[in-house]
Amino acid sequence: MVSAYNVQVFVDDNEPEEKLLNRFRREVMKAGVIQECKRRRFFENTQDEKKRKSREAAKRNRSRRFQPRSNMQDRPEISKNKKEDGEKDNWELPEGDIPY
Repeated sequence: MVSAYNVQVFVDDNEPEEKLLNRFRREVMKAGVIQECKRRRFFENTQDEKKRKSREAAKRNRSRRFQPRSNMQDRPEISKNKKEDGEKDNWELPEGDIPY
C-alpha cells in the first residue's frame, strides 16, 4: 500500500458540489485512506498483521490470476514436432548392442 495519501481533485468550471464531492470520495476510496484509518484505529498484534498481509496477498494474486491473456492468435506458432526443410536432428543411436 502507498504510504503517502495526496488525493487531489481539481474543480471544473460550473461543476456542482455534489459531483465534486463524489469524485473526491471516489479518489479517497481508491487511495485506501479510509481502510488504513480503520486498520490503525486499534492495536494490531503480530499474528493479526500476518493474517491481514496474507489476505491482502491472496486478494492481489486472485485478481492477477483471472486477468484475460493476450490473444493466442497474436503469438507465433511454436511446434517442437515440426522440422524445417533440410534440418536433421542430432540424435544418433549408439553402435552395437544396447546393454539393457
